[in-house]
Amino acid sequence: MAKVLVTRNVPQQAIERMRGACDVRQWESDVPIPRNVLLEWVQGVDGVYCLLTERIDAELLDAAGSQLKVVSTVSVGYDHVDLPALRAR
Repeated sequence: MAKVLVTRNVPQQAIERMRGACDVRQWESDVPIPRNVLLEWVQGVDGVYCLLTERIDAELLDAAGSQLKVVSTVSVGYDHVDLPALRAR
């Protein structure tokens, strides 16, 4: 079963839908997940469902591991996502 990290409170209906298909670990707060916790929790996940407050960069991708397949962001833009680092993987 795929493992997904959700970095913030999102509508519960979305979480329940994900839980039907994957193992979900969620930061259940409206406050951004601390970077050190994010780097710990991302280890071994297959997907990350994040907000614009989480910097998705080479450090995070290295922490996640080579099995990471999907990074999804709930935001208007994607300035917080290092596209060259994602492309390199």
